[in-house]
Amino acid sequence: MTAVEELPVAETPKETPKETAAPTPPPASTNLPLRAAGVALGLLGVFVLGFLAYLAVLSPLQHDRDQITRYADFRKELAEGTAPVAPPIAAGKSVAILEIPRLGLREVVVEGTTSADLTHGPGHRRDTPLPGQPGISVILGRAGAYGGPFGDLGKLHTGDVITVITGQGLASYTVSGTGPSILPPVPGSSTLVLVTADSGVAPRGEALVTARLTSQPVAGNSAEAPRIHRSEVGLSGDLGALVPLLLWAEALLLAVGLTTFSYLRWSKWPTYVISSPVLLAVLWNIYESLARLLPNTL
Repeated sequence: MTAVEELPVAETPKETPKETAAPTPPPASTNLPLRAAGVALGLLGVFVLGFLAYLAVLSPLQHDRDQITRYADFRKELAEGTAPVAPPIAAGKSVAILEIPRLGLREVVVEGTTSADLTHGPGHRRDTPLPGQPGISVILGRAGAYGGPFGDLGKLHTGDVITVITGQGLASYTVSGTGPSILPPVPGSSTLVLVTADSGVAPRGEALVTARLTSQPVAGNSAEAPRIHRSEVGLSGDLGALVPLLLWAEALLLAVGLTTFSYLRWSKWPTYVISSPVLLAVLWNIYESLARLLPNTL
């Protein structure tokens, strides 16, 4: 038999897969607004968190430092007999030491009740007599920020003792009531009213404590009481902080611009060392101005 040679079978060429074209990236002009918006939102979030941290952590430290300094200075004034006892008294001047044993509270009281005044401690309302004098003496204090010295006023009960030391001596009071309004004073008596916000976060009204003087009243001032501004009553912000806030905001923009320029044109580490304290100082002043716009007893 003759062997039949097998003819070679031609192989069918395989189709090569078509390469998938890479997607064309969107033009840079489209990404730029989105990136700018993302950066802006991120910076805004950091700014807000920084402000909350200032109110919750840094402002109590600032209050404690002020109180330590004021307590030492006011005790010296009491010993020398130079503590103020009658108007005119400069705003922010220390006028009394308030003590509430049940709350473990001891605070130096300053003159004035604006939001800026109450960053240092409780404030004496200027149109009322000083504690210990005849009439209704009113002291405002914060419930949350800057140490929240009056945050626990709701824990006081009828009969609790409150003492106030002024340049005229020690005045003792007994709590006669708590609530959202002042109890009618007994004719001819001296009354102390402590006022704060009903919440240290989102206040809706005021919380008050009324106390009657149990020690002998001291001589009052016969001069006409000064008029106060709207910013000195409870739950009022200080619109006078708007101008400093705008100026510090401009300073922040300038500082950020110079810092960015230095990062691009200079070494990063020296820029960081120099710019960080400046930026933190400017932010601190911005946060202080913003805090003044909040209710004064918050």
